[in-house]
Amino acid sequence: MNRREALGVLVAVAVVGVGRLVRRLLILGPGGSWREPGWLAEHLPPLPVEEVPPEQRRRVLTAPIDPNVCSPDSLELLPGIGPALAGRIAAARARGVHFACARDLQEIRGIGPRLTERLSPYLTYGASDSTDSGARQSASRLAR
Repeated sequence: MNRREALGVLVAVAVVGVGRLVRRLLILGPGGSWREPGWLAEHLPPLPVEEVPPEQRRRVLTAPIDPNVCSPDSLELLPGIGPALAGRIAAARARGVHFACARDLQEIRGIGPRLTERLSPYLTYGASDSTDSGARQSASRLAR
């Protein structure tokens, strides 16, 4: 065994020894059983907690949303949709546009094929009421 191999073996033995020492002193309790979770918390100083103002809190989308009925704030949770695009979608809905699929969103200025492909997993389209279906126009007929 040359000097380099001997040093490698010595380092490996030291790492294993330190690991066993840490396990015995920190992980196992005095009786040799596992310590209870959080036992070290009483010995550590409390972590500082920064209060985030409500306007800076990040909201997260938890379920698919229907672009025909959700609020502009909810539309902003979609990836790639900011306040301007959410406003354009809401304005199109106010004009009576009904979105039947993700491709219909491409009629909104600023939404292209790549964005609709990215949005499609996050969108759902509820069945429109048969009573007002004549009053709604298709998004494909929407004039830009």
